[in-house]
Amino acid sequence: MSELVLVAKSGRLPGSPVSRRLRAEGRVPGVVYGAAIDPIAVSCDGRALRAAMSKGQLVGSVVELDLDGKKRHVVIKEIQRHPVRQEVLHVDFQVLNQK
Repeated sequence: MSELVLVAKSGRLPGSPVSRRLRAEGRVPGVVYGAAIDPIAVSCDGRALRAAMSKGQLVGSVVELDLDGKKRHVVIKEIQRHPVRQEVLHVDFQVLNQK
């Protein structure tokens, strides 16, 4: 279905200080949500996300998300950016129903 695969890790603690530390390490905080699952706080590699963004319009496209070894098809619903530097601050993934 999709050729783009992003790898994410769960277990991220909520809060601004944790998110700032993740960004300093080169990771981007995010959330995975959907109808069948509870919201999961995740982080993904910033370099891989920027590389995917450079290939074209990423918001609204279907992506395969490898979340701790379990692959899910997701849609990127929103990418939040810094207003001046335009760096990615947060990304929202919505899980697709797979029947």
